[in-house]
Amino acid sequence: MDIETVNRFLNPDISMMQGVGDMEVTEEENTLAIQMGHIVTAKALKSGVDAVMPAMPDPEIPASVGQFHTFPYAMPAAQQPYVVDDPVIQARLTRVYEQEQTGELEEPNSMVVACASSVCTSEQALDVKPQSSSERIVLYVCGGGFVSSDTALLKWHYVRVSQELGQRVFVPRYHVAPAHVFPRAIHDVYTAFMYLVQQGFQAQDITVLGISAGANIALAVVELLRIQKEPEPSRIVVVAPCVDLTLSMDSWTRNHDKCVLGYIPVDNPHSMPRVYYGDVESGVDVLAMLRHPLLSPLFGRPMTLSHWPNTSRTQS
Repeated sequence: MDIETVNRFLNPDISMMQGVGDMEVTEEENTLAIQMGHIVTAKALKSGVDAVMPAMPDPEIPASVGQFHTFPYAMPAAQQPYVVDDPVIQARLTRVYEQEQTGELEEPNSMVVACASSVCTSEQALDVKPQSSSERIVLYVCGGGFVSSDTALLKWHYVRVSQELGQRVFVPRYHVAPAHVFPRAIHDVYTAFMYLVQQGFQAQDITVLGISAGANIALAVVELLRIQKEPEPSRIVVVAPCVDLTLSMDSWTRNHDKCVLGYIPVDNPHSMPRVYYGDVESGVDVLAMLRHPLLSPLFGRPMTLSHWPNTSRTQS
């Protein structure tokens, strides 16, 4: 797969890039999905996806269609230290929290705001604070198998979501494995949520939307908000959520010849869950660790609508 192939895929005339509600899979989309699946092998994951998928030029969005801006964000001073029930995860969370608190965390955080031209102007898009006391927004956690969170590839999609919902869409560019392992991505997105609240947004006016691996991170963030006794978002939307990093469901082996991601058991350090988790601490049962709700939300609060923020069907 070369840059020209990906650039053609980014053309807004191709169905996937037209965004929400498009269920058609074109031959070109299917071909690219297979190519990407074949490229992201165990070896590629370990060596880093950037080596096989170099950064692509950002697709331009005309101002008449929408706005797409990137801005830095940092952990609010009032953000409390993490307190969780597992000592290994507690140590990891404490380390990343203290590194950010002291300015030692590698690579600062940044977030994208995408906005359809029908929703806001360029000046309004650049203003991170609420446009009104009741402005509702989307915190979008993109997917990427825990090894990619390149928001540029989905610029058109975020603008389309903004257009469909009539809301601004904020997309944290969370750090990914293998360079940044668990729980850095969770910390980045949790901090993004707390940052938006600090800016004046009400938690109940934020919808958290997560795709695939991003859905895993989104669910983990909402669970962490509950643990920390912080206000939770009013709604959470997950699409194709990756909720079980133990890979215990038989669909992994049953669909092995159909899934573009492929199946590598968790006892292999090159498997997706192990790449995301990183080096296993001495004496830790990695399979048991992967069952923790911050890694596998399936094993946390029940996966029923009544146990998560306003996931019941509503009409707007």
